[in-house]
Amino acid sequence: MAQVMVNFRLDESVKKNMEQACKEMGMSMTSAFTIFATKVSKEKRIPFEVTVEPQLPEPKPQEETAAPWEKQLKLTWKQQHLESLCTKIRRSLTRIYTAIHPSITGLTMEHIRLLCGDELKDKTAAVSAAGRALFSSRTVKTLQERDLSILDEYLNGLSDIAEDIQEIEHTLVPAMKAWSGGDTACFLPYAQQLDALSQDMDRLQPVLQRFLRSTVRRPGSARFVLAQLQQAAAPVRTEEVRAALEELESLVLQSYGDLENSTKTRLESHYLQTLIRALQELSQAEQSGHDSQEKALLCLRAIHVVSRVIAGGEEARRERTRRSLEAEVSALERLASMRGDVAEDRLEA
Repeated sequence: MAQVMVNFRLDESVKKNMEQACKEMGMSMTSAFTIFATKVSKEKRIPFEVTVEPQLPEPKPQEETAAPWEKQLKLTWKQQHLESLCTKIRRSLTRIYTAIHPSITGLTMEHIRLLCGDELKDKTAAVSAAGRALFSSRTVKTLQERDLSILDEYLNGLSDIAEDIQEIEHTLVPAMKAWSGGDTACFLPYAQQLDALSQDMDRLQPVLQRFLRSTVRRPGSARFVLAQLQQAAAPVRTEEVRAALEELESLVLQSYGDLENSTKTRLESHYLQTLIRALQELSQAEQSGHDSQEKALLCLRAIHVVSRVIAGGEEARRERTRRSLEAEVSALERLASMRGDVAEDRLEA
C-alpha cells in the first residue's frame, strides 16, 4: 500500500510529552498516529470521548495539578468548540436570510432580514475573531493560568445562543415558506426572539473580559469556593435561594480563610458538592417549568448546613485560640513563680 507524508503543526511541549509517552509504550509517534487514524477510519468516530462540558462543576482540584500538555489539550478542545458554535450560528442565520421571500414585506420582516443578514452575523464574526485572538500562539500559555470555569461560562452562553437560533430556524423557515399573503404579525415573535439573542451576544463580551482578568482559583481558598457557588447559582431564579446564597457568600469571604485545613477539605469535597447538586436540580426544575418549591427547600437546607459548618469551624478555631492563650498565660505564671521572679500569693491575687 502506498504511503503519503502528513505534516501538521503541534505545540512543542505536547510533542515532547507524547514522544516520551510513546517511548515508554515502545512505539514511535508515527505508529501512535497510524493507530489513531486507522481506528477513526474504521469506526467513523473519534475513538475516545471528546467533551467541553464536564458534568461536575469546575474547577476540580485535580485539574490544578494537571500537566501542561493536558491543559493545552483542554484549551484546544475549547477553541474548536467555540469555532464550531460560530459556524453553527452562521449557517442558521444564512438559512433564515436566504429563505425570506421578496413578497413578505413589512417592518417586522425587514427587521428579521437586518438581524440575520447584518447585526447577528457581524456579532458572530466578532466572536469568532475574538476566539482566534484568544487562542493565538502568543497568548495560549497565559490562558493556562486563567480561570477556565469562566471560559466555560462563556462557551455555555454561546452554545445556548446557537441552539436557540437553530430552533428559530427550524420553525421560522417553514413558516415563511407556508406564508400565503396577508398579515405578517405572525413573524413578530421571531423578530423579538432574535432581538433578545442579539442582546445575549452583547452580554457575552463582559464574561470574556472577566476570563482574561481572572486567575486560577485554587482549592482551600475563599475565591475557589465562591467561583463554584457562583457558577452553580448563575441560572437559579428563586429569590429566597438567591438571597440565602448572598449571605453564604458574605460568610465565605469573611470567615473561610480562618478555617482549619481539615474543615476546608470536608467542605469542598462533600458539603459544597451536595449544595451544588441541589442548585443544579433547582435550576433544571425551573427551566422545565416543573414545581421547583421542593428543590428550593432542599437548597435552603443545604445552604444552612454549609453556613453552620463555616460558622462552627470559625467558632471552634476561636475557642482553641482562647484556650491556647489561657494555657500559655498559666504556664507563664508557673514559670515566673518557679524562678522566684513573682511571689505565688501575688499570682493568686
